[in-house]
Amino acid sequence: MNQPRTKSFWRNDLPHWEIEEGTYFFTIRCAESLPKEALQGIAEIHRSMNAVEPASEAFRLQQRRYFRTLEKYLDAGTGFCPFRDARCCVLVREALASLTEDGWIVRHFVLMPNHLHALIDTTQDAAPMKAVWRAWKGRTAREANRLLGRTGPFWQRDWFDRWMRDPAAPRVVDYIRNNPVKAGLVQQWEDYPWLG
Repeated sequence: MNQPRTKSFWRNDLPHWEIEEGTYFFTIRCAESLPKEALQGIAEIHRSMNAVEPASEAFRLQQRRYFRTLEKYLDAGTGFCPFRDARCCVLVREALASLTEDGWIVRHFVLMPNHLHALIDTTQDAAPMKAVWRAWKGRTAREANRLLGRTGPFWQRDWFDRWMRDPAAPRVVDYIRNNPVKAGLVQQWEDYPWLG
């Protein structure tokens, strides 16, 4: 297998590794969607992640721990949950579809009450990840806040992304589809209206 060509690597709250023509799994949560104790536990895991090499097995294990802790609280549907409002769901679903203009093709997604998951492919001439998500989050935040008659942060400052070394892995698609079932929102994933 050829080594992927890195386009960029940077750290905000989390590290981000962008490659050419990659497939990524994203989780983006809403602002104020986690209780204080969850934020403290996640901050501790984050410190552990910063202490190890990003391409290492130790990092992968810490990343998995981070993700499992985050999901436990997010699936409970705590805090700010704008995707209980169908208008916000429609808005974000349409905004995800518009990413194709930037060379980002959404293969699968789910909108949970306070977060979203997406499996996305990038084309050879895809716009940079940082620019795409910054603009996308800003635009959707303004429009969703207007719909809800509110002001203030809508999305978390950062996001979780993972480059998928096996883009055809069915476990990722199964995870996305079954997230509403796991969270107790529906009995079968086919019944959930905000999957795509």
